Amino acid sequence: MKLGLSQRIILHKNRAYDSLDQGWYKYLKNHSIIPIPNRADLRFDEIAKHLDGFIITGGDDSTLRRLIEIKLAKNMLIKQKPVIGVCHGCFLLTSMMGGEVGEIDGHLDTAHDVNYFGEVKQVNSHHNMYIKTPPPKSIVLANDDHGNCESWIDGKLAGIVWHPERMDTPWIPDEIDQLLAK
Repeated sequence: MKLGLSQRIILHKNRAYDSLDQGWYKYLKNHSIIPIPNRADLRFDEIAKHLDGFIITGGDDSTLRRLIEIKLAKNMLIKQKPVIGVCHGCFLLTSMMGGEVGEIDGHLDTAHDVNYFGEVKQVNSHHNMYIKTPPPKSIVLANDDHGNCESWIDGKLAGIVWHPERMDTPWIPDEIDQLLAK
């Protein structure tokens, strides 16, 4: 499966660099990874034609990055191809699809449990955001101990707020994993 992955932008010595967490290469070792450059002149329709799925990765937000992610996500959805948001990507998709996010204390650089249909899983947390209201048509897949949504799915669109690529034993809900099984 050819998966496009968005990249964060890192500024170093007055230059901008695209960056992808190396954990993605290990986690998605059975897939072809296509890092998506942060360039506004991309032909999003053409890129979407050639990808089987798109993962909006975690990491720092920026205006250019957000623009690229939204344009490619919309093109993928038009073609009815999977789009999965991870951390930053989940919060972006939640907002795009009519949900609401907010700030939360105690979720930055820690681990905590989530409830996945009665099964408790431990996940990481590298953010200070949470999903106040999931997208209206979505199905909540996992909640934290306070009842906050940690993962949702709506057809071929899905989000998780933790980083599977940074876990010793990566885990995502089966419903989302199936979007990556091709």
